[in-house]
Amino acid sequence: MLEEKKKDLLDTCRKMEELDLVVGSSGNVSVRDGDHVVISPSSVHYTEMSLDDVMIIDMEGKVVEGHRNPSIEVQMHLEIYRNREDVGAIVHTHSVYASALAVLGEPLPPIIDEVVPKTGGEVRVAEYAMPGTSELGVNVSKALDGRSAVLLANHGAVCVGKTLKNALRLSVLLERACKIYHLAKQVGTPNLLPEDVVEDEMDLWDLMKDH
Repeated sequence: MLEEKKKDLLDTCRKMEELDLVVGSSGNVSVRDGDHVVISPSSVHYTEMSLDDVMIIDMEGKVVEGHRNPSIEVQMHLEIYRNREDVGAIVHTHSVYASALAVLGEPLPPIIDEVVPKTGGEVRVAEYAMPGTSELGVNVSKALDGRSAVLLANHGAVCVGKTLKNALRLSVLLERACKIYHLAKQVGTPNLLPEDVVEDEMDLWDLMKDH
């Protein structure tokens, strides 16, 4: 069942590794289809993953199809879907610059125009919780309120969208913005966008997030 969704997820997983957003089997991906969620398996390297490895679960986390275990972060994915009807896909990465800010516990402020209309504003840092716990899901959902991206303390990043393509594109954009912010801080104090511009761009996010 949901063969096209499974193919899209597998392609997204492979692209994540090609783009250096993950290493090995780190990170995870899911896409929602009604009352079902297609999700990457636990502990399978993306270069070795096949369609048969992709899992399908229901909104309670029960396995509907597949012979492996769903991603360890299944509770996080389900918590986001339960709280955000506008979210159709989730991409969780361990990219270097986003993870560096997450380790610092430092949010990504609004520094470039291309980011705010896509993320919704400052990218917050979700409070730390152990990977795989329901607590992590609650913390991430809270920090995602009014946003499409979040940093996970001492962990990585999560980007959401209507489609896997949108969530992956946002993951790439987030990593690029985190790199720019990191580099700018090495030589001085980054200038933030004017507050009125940020407000206008946040309004754009609110208008566009459901499309």
